[in-house]
Parts: sequence; C-alpha cells; structure tokens
Amino acid sequence: MKKTILFFLTFVNICCFAQLRKADGYIKKLHNDQFIIDHEHKTYFKFKSSDAYKLIKTGKPATEKLIAALNDKDKVIMVHLVLCHIYFSKATFAGPKKAAGDEDIDIYFLGEENGDGLIISETVEGNYYKKYVHPEEIQRIISYWKAKTAKK
Repeated sequence: MKKTILFFLTFVNICCFAQLRKADGYIKKLHNDQFIIDHEHKTYFKFKSSDAYKLIKTGKPATEKLIAALNDKDKVIMVHLVLCHIYFSKATFAGPKKAAGDEDIDIYFLGEENGDGLIISETVEGNYYKKYVHPEEIQRIISYWKAKTAKK
C-alpha cells in the first residue's frame, strides 16, 4: 500500500513539473497582438492563442511564471488575460474612453468585474491599431497580482 501511494505521489509530482516546464514555452509564444479588440462593437474582444488556453488549463501552478512575464511589455496584455481566466473564470472588458488630454488615444479596461484591472491604451494610424500598456501601469498590475495571489 505504501509503495502504491509513493508511486502515485511521484507520478503526480512528475506530471506537475512537466506541465510547468511546458508553461515556459507557452509563455514565450504569447504576444499582445493575439488580443484582438472588435472595433465594430468596441466592447468585445477575442484572443487567438492556443498557448493561452494551455496556460489557463495549467491554472494556478503557472502563476509565479506568469507574474514574472508581466514585465514584458509585448506580453503583458495576454499574460494578464490568462491570469484573469485562472483567478476569475473570465475577464471583464470595457471601453473605449478617450484618454484625458489626448483625443487620439482610446483606453480600455481588462480585469475583474467591479475590481482592479489593466488599462490598455490604443492608437490608430490608418487601419493599424497599436495596443500598448504604460510602464507605470505594468508595475501597478504586477503589484496587484502579487498581492492577489499571495492571499490564495
């Protein structure tokens, strides 16, 4: 009986570590361009990334690696979205609003309903929409996720 339990725990442990090793590869493939705002309806978004779905399936064990990846300005939106799906089951999206003092920038909210979230800025040049997150916003959302996940 002890050998069976030991074997089972070892097997689960190996599977968990293998899944976390894969998480690094999934995170590397994330990019903000995979987050798509529906500009006809403005209050909808979608994302195209099988790697994001795999990270969502991995769940909370990937949290530490995901929080570290929030530092990457080219991944922050998708990483935040994955964390939202892991911790809130869904992500709330709102916008656009015009940025204070700049009519050329739209801002969107992505996060927990009635909670905290990421502010995404977007500009448009012709038919090209550029999404970005300000560095101070990145630091704020990293602090948010560290505090949020420390409670769990």
